[in-house]
Amino acid sequence: MHDLSEVPDACGDELKSWMPFSAVEPLLGSLLDVSRSTGAKLRITSDDAFRSDIDLLAPWLIRHGVDGIFFVPTSVLGQPGRLAPSDLRALAALGMEIGVHGARHIDWTSIPEREFLDDVSEGRNVIEDIIGRPVDIVAPPFGRFNIRILDRLFAMGFREVHTCRPGLALVSTAIKPRNMLKSGNIPIVLAVAERQGGWSDVARCRLRHLSTRFRSLFGVS
Repeated sequence: MHDLSEVPDACGDELKSWMPFSAVEPLLGSLLDVSRSTGAKLRITSDDAFRSDIDLLAPWLIRHGVDGIFFVPTSVLGQPGRLAPSDLRALAALGMEIGVHGARHIDWTSIPEREFLDDVSEGRNVIEDIIGRPVDIVAPPFGRFNIRILDRLFAMGFREVHTCRPGLALVSTAIKPRNMLKSGNIPIVLAVAERQGGWSDVARCRLRHLSTRFRSLFGVS
């Protein structure tokens, strides 16, 4: 998810993923109920460092004992409507994970290798300096990645890469699908949550790296 403020801090294209927390909270409750009935662990991620992460989402996560990961593009820290460095420290102190989302929130697949590596490293270094511990979880901006991106991220020591491709995630695999909660996408997210998980979900997760390599060979993003 992204901005959850009742009056959006998001603007421009970001508004496409904005949902007010008053609408999101009952959906989170439904997802938690499904998680408890199926036994599948619920983990919530939030991108782009909006103020609602600490004002609205984190308190809900703590209240219900749900794990959260916050993917932060570091260039926005301290801007109006966004998290400040002190908020990252507060989230980390609450037991939340902070993940890399680059420094400038740019499409890594569309820029030269050196620029991509610098953006990842800068974002990671800033977060690690703020929270005082290593960071090994990453989400490519806009969910865009290819085999070059994956190979470089794993070579840099990241243990999880979170995508924007939907589906159930295996605990044991490094490439994690995510299901974006936004207006118009709610039935799909609920349908995925209600699945028990089967061989096709396992195969999709285990073969994601290989399928990405084949897609890259044929120029498919």
